[in-house]
Amino acid sequence: MRESGVAFFSSLTLHSLAMAFVVGINFAVALRLIGFAPRLEISALSRFYVIHWYAAAAIFISGAALLLAYPAKALTNPLFYVKLCAVVIGLLISKRIQNTFSNKPEVSIDSVSIKLAYLSIALWLITLTAGRFLAYTHSILLASRFY
Repeated sequence: MRESGVAFFSSLTLHSLAMAFVVGINFAVALRLIGFAPRLEISALSRFYVIHWYAAAAIFISGAALLLAYPAKALTNPLFYVKLCAVVIGLLISKRIQNTFSNKPEVSIDSVSIKLAYLSIALWLITLTAGRFLAYTHSILLASRFY
């Protein structure tokens, strides 16, 4: 993985595109829950969750490939764990929101859903920021430096 520029950059590109789909869909749903575009039915956004979950799977597959390329770089960086926790919690919130609003035309938005929407936005911003800084904040690139 590390030796092939095509494989590494393909994984990085797939990871970035999949993150764009997941974050974009979550932002759209969260903003709707907060009150933007009030005439748009939340259940209409539910069909995008199919793309969302395929993109989430692509995130984990491409992320695992990137981790295999430079395991010491990621596993010794606290930001990696911040990103991983934010992604997992963000996806759990996505699943809860999906279960609450999918295929239900008239569902009222309660204060818990609004709080989850704000939390979702915050988690995805943390995920993007931590992921971007991962490239610049490592102290160890390769474990072989210790041998």
